[in-house]
Order: sequence, then structure tokens, then C-alpha cells
Amino acid sequence: MNILITLSTCFLGFFLGTQITEAVLMVPYWKSLTPDAFFLLHKTYGKKVYSFFAPITIMATIFPLVTVAFIIQSSSTIQFTVACIGLFTLAFFSTYFLYFKGANKSFTDRSISDTELADSLKKWEYWHWTRIGFETIAFICSLLLLIKI
Repeated sequence: MNILITLSTCFLGFFLGTQITEAVLMVPYWKSLTPDAFFLLHKTYGKKVYSFFAPITIMATIFPLVTVAFIIQSSSTIQFTVACIGLFTLAFFSTYFLYFKGANKSFTDRSISDTELADSLKKWEYWHWTRIGFETIAFICSLLLLIKI
């Protein structure tokens, strides 16, 4: 169990770091581009960004959820910290299906107009920071659990 908790904490921390980097470096850059430059950049690098983040997202989801399931199965009581890890891991993972999948597709397909792009990027950024909030809570709870072992 200690190994699972440690791996969960490591993957959540690494994922959180990549997401914060995206928020503070990439998103402001995207917002500074003209619509044509942004859509060209997204067409060129969107799949590469996805290929980078998808495995990290999966690992940062699977390890904490397996850890939570293992702890729940092996314990007669469910700790609040463990429940929060599971809940907030599911919350950050679900944002992909609730928002990011469609939003990213609209960038790829260029199905939004040039005039809608600025608002779409602001909305994307809002959802991204919300996701970071969920990840932060899951990571902090994972750290607390790691300290307990």
C-alpha cells in the first residue's frame, strides 16, 4: 500500500506541475496570438500536446483510484482524506469529457469564428484553472496520506 500511495502522490504532483506550466506559459501565449496563428499552431501541435498530456493524465488518474480502491477494500473505515483523493481525481478527469474534448475539437476543426476565439480561450483557461484546483486538492490529500504512512 505504501508503494501505491507514493506512486499516486508522485503522479499527481507531476501532473499538477505540467498543468500549472501549461496554464502560466502556454495559455497566455495562445491568447496573444492572432486567430490565424492560433489555429495554425493548434493544427500543428494540438496532437503533440495531446500525446504528451494523455498518458500523464491517465497515470495521474489510475494510480490514485487504484490506491483509493485498495485502501477502501482493506479498511473497515473510509478516511476523509482517501475519499477526497478519489472524488477530486474523478473530478479533474471528468473535466476532459465535460469540456476539454469538445473545446479542443472546436479548435482543431476551427468550428468557432475568429471573433469567438478570445472568449473561447478565456473559457478554456477558466476550466483549466478549475481542473488545477481539483488536482491540487487530490495532490494535497495524497501528500497528507503519504505523511500518515
